[in-house]
Amino acid sequence: MLPVRRFALLSLVAAGTSAAVAQPKPTLPPLVGATEVIKLTTPAGFIDDAVGGDGDRFAYVVADTASKAELHVVTLSTKQEVIVDLAAITLHPISVQLVGQRAFVVGVNDDGKQVGALVELKTKPGTAVFKIAPATHITVITRDGKQRIAVHRATASKTSTRHEVELLSLDNGSRVGPMRSIELEGNQSKALDFRVNHWSDGYTRAYGIKAGEWDKKEDQRAPDGEATYDFVLGKLVDKKKIDDLFEQRRRFQALADADGRIDFLRLDWDTKVHNIQAWRTGKPRVLEFDQPIASYDQKSMQGFVGADGAVWLALRVDPVNPDAVARKKADPEYLDIFRAAPDGKAIRKARILAAGMRHRFGIAGDRFWLIERNQSMERGGKSLTLYQLQ
Repeated sequence: MLPVRRFALLSLVAAGTSAAVAQPKPTLPPLVGATEVIKLTTPAGFIDDAVGGDGDRFAYVVADTASKAELHVVTLSTKQEVIVDLAAITLHPISVQLVGQRAFVVGVNDDGKQVGALVELKTKPGTAVFKIAPATHITVITRDGKQRIAVHRATASKTSTRHEVELLSLDNGSRVGPMRSIELEGNQSKALDFRVNHWSDGYTRAYGIKAGEWDKKEDQRAPDGEATYDFVLGKLVDKKKIDDLFEQRRRFQALADADGRIDFLRLDWDTKVHNIQAWRTGKPRVLEFDQPIASYDQKSMQGFVGADGAVWLALRVDPVNPDAVARKKADPEYLDIFRAAPDGKAIRKARILAAGMRHRFGIAGDRFWLIERNQSMERGGKSLTLYQLQ
């Protein structure tokens, strides 16, 4: 049950009957700390969630749920736009990456399988240079300093699941190195004596527990340890002992829930005030903020940990947070954008007045973007705005 004072404030805000807790006034600045680079809308369909960019270009998708999926690439300095029909490749693009005068697009089929294609943007726009057959996951990764496409296929039988992984060239789709696989019963590889807990790098790395080897001299088995199966190398690497079993189990549980990532943001539910953790290479650190974290609806958190460890995240102000309740005055419902250096404090960089709106947040280079959601849909939205920090 809500505390009486908080419930009363909520009621007054909803009813709009108290000047002390009225909705944010129109005089509040709608945008602070950033400038609008471009705002994109569409007269038909919706702007989908697949967004990308590189320097002066910004890519987005206009789609509907039946027959339309168009890739739009805007040159920001000239506002010139290239439009490519993706319907023959996918009706539900989930990611787009610009590759010179081409774009690599990943989509998802109705059965949940992913498909991919590299399409031309300049010469015969929309022509597919190559396509990737349906797979469980298709991901662009960086391996040995080069961008590759990781293709993961999981095939289940009555007793086990076979995981096959291959690397493809992003330029022409040719295979780089051999395809490798492991067979798991549950999460256990009998051949490797290895129990998989989580994955990363487009499922090219599987992390888990390697059973200890038998020590003939001591006539006993060595303790189990952590290890990584590298599909590209085809062997177990990074073997290490477990010093703190309790810490290892907590860390592995969080990583198992991270959907194939080791760099991500997570709410720490084990603390009274839910700290926000930035996980980098599978290890967490608690973020410190230059604003009171209790002012935000922490469940609204969206964000990313970059390859360099820098963090971007968006948090929505809770208009009836504890401080607002104490003041008996609702706070304006801003969406605040934070950025943190790899080992630094999260600094609020910008805020957007967002009362009554829902957004999807993302980054494109040193800029950030927001898709304003339609109230009745969880996919895409009615507008896409790109912002530059001041």
